[in-house]
Amino acid sequence: MKRIVGIDLGKFVSRTIEIYNRYRRPEATAKLLELEKDSFTIEFEGSFCQSCGAQDYFEDLIYELESLSKIEVEIDEIEQTGPQSFKVRYTVKAASTGGKLDEEALFQEFLQERGLSAKDYEASNPCTKDITRFHFRTWLFEKNLEK
Repeated sequence: MKRIVGIDLGKFVSRTIEIYNRYRRPEATAKLLELEKDSFTIEFEGSFCQSCGAQDYFEDLIYELESLSKIEVEIDEIEQTGPQSFKVRYTVKAASTGGKLDEEALFQEFLQERGLSAKDYEASNPCTKDITRFHFRTWLFEKNLEK
């Protein structure tokens, strides 16, 4: 396990949970329970799609985190805490600030190319924010294809 240096794990985990819940609620909802230097614990609640299995929901959080950052995590422990709730502990395998640019810097670049500011974005309604983030993901995907 590598020590995180210069990366705000909490910022990325919070953003990941926000995105995760947006697309998986009500079948699964994630909530941060504990954040440590090299690990974090998430509580998952929901009915969970029976054909998928609960494990898939826990792994989806990993994919969301990796899409936002250069942080690689693995599931360390799963504890069923109720009929439809689980506590999952994730441990950081690797983290790097090199290579992939920080998402926030890229988002600022995206806004600037469109003549917008972070203040404009923050003042917009939730629907507009979702649409802006969707267009940002498309822009980011296309930018990665150019490399």
